[in-house]
Amino acid sequence: MIVPPDPEVVATPTRRRFTAEDKLRILKLADACTAVGSLGALLRAEGLYASNLTTWRRQRTEGVLSALML
Repeated sequence: MIVPPDPEVVATPTRRRFTAEDKLRILKLADACTAVGSLGALLRAEGLYASNLTTWRRQRTEGVLSALML
C-alpha cells in the first residue's frame, strides 16, 4: 500500500533580529558576569552563542552599535 505524502507545509523559522539596544544590554550583562558559569547561564537564557558576543563586542569597539542608535 502506498501512503500519499503529507500536504502540510512546514513553516520555516524566522531569524531573530536584535536591535542595537538589545545588543548593548546583553553585552552589559555579559561584562558583569564574573562568577564561574554565569556567562554560560546568560547565553543559555538569551538563546545565544559565544560568537554572537564576539561579533557584538567588535561592533561596539568599532562604534557600529552607537552609530545605529542615532
